[in-house]
Amino acid sequence: MKVVGTICEYNPFHNGHLYHLQKIKEISKCDILVVVLSTYFTMRGELSIHSPFDKTKYALSEADIVISLPSILAVNSADKFAFYAVRELNKIGVTELYFGSETNDTAIYKKYEEIFNSNQNIVKEELKKGESYKKATSKLYNLMSNDLLGFAYYKAIKDNNYKIEIKTIKRIGDIHGVSEPIDLNYTSSSAIRKNLNLIDKYSPSFVDKTNILDSSKLFTYFKFLLINLNNKEFSNLNFLSEGIENLIIKNIYSSHSFIELIDKTTNKRYTSSRIRRAIFNMLFLVNKFDDNYQYTRVLGYSSNGKKYLNLNKKKLNILTNIKENICYVLDLELKIAKVLDNVYNTNFLSLEQSKPQTIENNI
Repeated sequence: MKVVGTICEYNPFHNGHLYHLQKIKEISKCDILVVVLSTYFTMRGELSIHSPFDKTKYALSEADIVISLPSILAVNSADKFAFYAVRELNKIGVTELYFGSETNDTAIYKKYEEIFNSNQNIVKEELKKGESYKKATSKLYNLMSNDLLGFAYYKAIKDNNYKIEIKTIKRIGDIHGVSEPIDLNYTSSSAIRKNLNLIDKYSPSFVDKTNILDSSKLFTYFKFLLINLNNKEFSNLNFLSEGIENLIIKNIYSSHSFIELIDKTTNKRYTSSRIRRAIFNMLFLVNKFDDNYQYTRVLGYSSNGKKYLNLNKKKLNILTNIKENICYVLDLELKIAKVLDNVYNTNFLSLEQSKPQTIENNI
């Protein structure tokens, strides 16, 4: 049985994502397609505008199994995000990892690994100057967004000796970060987030265009939290170092949105992504933690996916719903669900403790 996988955020789910899933099935001729999905927050620390449950439903339009990448693991630098996500694919038996690529050339990853390994001193020197890790490594190679993350996947597989082969699919439509769409059928997630009216045009008909989470409501909660907590309560949290929390607290009082706060706090020392990740950890008071996450949290499956999980349940530590005190990683997911339920009047907590979403065989 051929099992292949991909790693997604779907913020939001659009035509390009549907094309990507369909192309994976066409090229791979797989029996099972697994999607590892970041849940409430993305790698860069942004609130996902779709809930994990909606994103699961959209993924199941083509996929067979949807696996959770909990927020505390997803909100990370590219190398750690890749490590945690690829680990999920390895646990469930995936042998090929597919991802979108600007170059569509898997040979570049070995080339850039050699460049990276032979220029460690350059990276260290740039870091000493105050450059971010991303900027320091960008001086060695010029990779666009998807290929940069692809390189992180490549390294995660190689460094951990996983028996997973990387496969690329040529990215179509507008590139990541484009401000105004130029393609008639496809555009980037970032372009849609900048103008949510584009969801109608660039997302499949089955995507709910009205059920959108607006981070502005969460900003009010965050501001209230900072006003009512002592600075010392933030000093030992995960991802906070070098006093970044003090700079965020200083700028919160004169800011009226996350965008404004991040703009005021971004500087040569702190990238916007690092600030977002720090805000996430402050928002939910995320402690430094030991990574003991050995579970496979299934958010949804097709009939074929269910058969595969049943065949392998003895070797997989599968969770189909969660409750408190399983582990810190999942306790944090429940905490996020509670907060978002309160802020947005959703029912995420009950969905966390419900059975996975199911869909009839989609092959």
